[in-house]
Amino acid sequence: MGFSFSALKKPFLALAPMEEVTDTVFRQIVADVARPDVFFTEFTNVEGIQSAGRDEVIKRLRYEEIERPIIAQIWGKEPKNFYEVAKLIKKLRFDGVDINMGCPDKDVVKNGCGIALIKDRDRAREIIQATKEGVDGLPVSVKTRIGWEKIVTEDWCGWLLEQKLDALTIHGRTGKEMSEKLAHWDEIAKVASLRNQSKSKTVIVGNGDVKNAQDAKLKAQEYGVDGVMIGRGIFENIAAFSAKGQVLSAKENIDLLKRHLELWEKTWGDSKNFAVMKKFVKVYIKGWEGAGELRAKLFATNSLKEMAKVIDTA
Repeated sequence: MGFSFSALKKPFLALAPMEEVTDTVFRQIVADVARPDVFFTEFTNVEGIQSAGRDEVIKRLRYEEIERPIIAQIWGKEPKNFYEVAKLIKKLRFDGVDINMGCPDKDVVKNGCGIALIKDRDRAREIIQATKEGVDGLPVSVKTRIGWEKIVTEDWCGWLLEQKLDALTIHGRTGKEMSEKLAHWDEIAKVASLRNQSKSKTVIVGNGDVKNAQDAKLKAQEYGVDGVMIGRGIFENIAAFSAKGQVLSAKENIDLLKRHLELWEKTWGDSKNFAVMKKFVKVYIKGWEGAGELRAKLFATNSLKEMAKVIDTA
């Protein structure tokens, strides 16, 4: 039996796909500390995989067995490219594929991708169908928002439910709201209600302002979703998925940063911009006396070797 969203014990927890955050290195760290029930990759552009720069783009789809179940998130514009990349995802033995129909980034939207697909239902339908055909039986899900400029939850998500998706993740904000306002969990609840009324088999996942596993389970109970996705909450506590509310000590966090650095060097070497690695410092180094000073020293480094030296003397 392959992976199935419907077979997960409810409410299940997922780590959200986040650009320049949820690469294979970070997912492995989270899996070691306190793992969610399902992982998602960073979003990967289907046009990029079909371009001359394919080899560089495809690195985003690296994963290790410890990360299973692992869902590849993809985005783009042309259905034919979704079909080809879906076939590749099947070949790479991912557990499913997720289509991004919620990213509000202006460079994504101006090309008619991400949340822009809310206004192009014909293309959205073709993309979903092409992806289903490409993965040939693997679960196909969509991650979206409750609207673009305004809230249109029932119209948009109701339409998505008609597409017979395996799962639908709703971020409880419009594209215009970005991450600036509190998530509208009452709107997410409407999608769960719509699903129940229509007797659809689509699994509903809520996303937005979820801090940890305890918060996630409360939201699942209150708003009727099957699963909850945690994104920025992982920045506050690397053990956000701990069922017991685990909080790591200063030493444990420093050791984890060292482990992250070692995995980063082993996985990426110099092929990724070191500035991306530095973003993770704030995930581990905070919340204790002297953390600010150590953080400043780490931010001042210019290479993996320099950062390793600072960590070793911490």
